[in-house]
Amino acid sequence: MRLTWSDLLIEGISPADFQRWLLPWSSVVRGRVAPAFMSKFGTWFLRRPEGHVEMLDVFTGKVSRVANTYEGFVAEVNDRSWQEVYLLSELVFRLHQEGKVAGPGECYALAPHPALGGPNPLAGEAVDTRFVLVMDIGVWQHLCAQSIFGPNASPAEPHAPSDPAGM
Repeated sequence: MRLTWSDLLIEGISPADFQRWLLPWSSVVRGRVAPAFMSKFGTWFLRRPEGHVEMLDVFTGKVSRVANTYEGFVAEVNDRSWQEVYLLSELVFRLHQEGKVAGPGECYALAPHPALGGPNPLAGEAVDTRFVLVMDIGVWQHLCAQSIFGPNASPAEPHAPSDPAGM
């Protein structure tokens, strides 16, 4: 069995979904952003008008620059070791072997969330597939933000405009 991009990535995110799914993170994602894509675990890869790409880690709530240019980012994404670290490709492969496959509008969720004592796979911690669920993307985004920032973490209005159309 081979994984495809659609097994590892959530692409073609509509403007409405982008706004809705990013809303719980408006306290940490500020300024104009557009989606490059999302990992199947809900981690965002966001393009900035200045040209660089940032990652919103839904396990820690931290935003960090992962590439200085979009072209450099694409080159990294095509590297297998990058996919293992950031897209958790080995874990996705094991999930597929067990019949856990996230479909359209779904992603993988960890129970418990790393902020609540579960393992953080982006920090290299091992994950038992028994504790991985398939969940609605919007629900997972809200659960992640609430696990990290508390139950009132989902604002009614975003703090900064986003550009889902691609800047």
